[in-house]
Amino acid sequence: MEDNYMIDNIKEYIKLADSDDLEDNNRTKIEQLSSEVISEIIHNYPERKAWLVHNKYIPIDVLKLLCKDKNSDVRFTVAMKNKNDRYIFEILMNDPDFSIRMAVVRNKRIPIDLLKKMVNDKDDEISKEAMRILKLRDSAL
Repeated sequence: MEDNYMIDNIKEYIKLADSDDLEDNNRTKIEQLSSEVISEIIHNYPERKAWLVHNKYIPIDVLKLLCKDKNSDVRFTVAMKNKNDRYIFEILMNDPDFSIRMAVVRNKRIPIDLLKKMVNDKDDEISKEAMRILKLRDSAL
């Protein structure tokens, strides 16, 4: 399948996402989605937002919106994205959900200064993980 194919119809997206065929499922992650499909999912299919985040072309503005979503599964999925920017990391590093903060610490793209702040997380496990990753990053330099 070509990289420039675009899924521009919500019915097609849902059909692919719900298919038993793994190749169909993967198309929802590796093909571009029209802004209409993205908007439709965000506004009318809240149960599909976490899956939407897996799309490799998802715009950063959409991630900025979804990092504040009320659903922790959506925020967790955003926390694992490699294309996150500083703003998203700053929002998610203060998330009340432990697993989301841990995903932030473990995201290889978190800026070093934010990782250092995570050493002061209220949860010991997250604090220790932040220290462990800082040491790994230091030794890699």
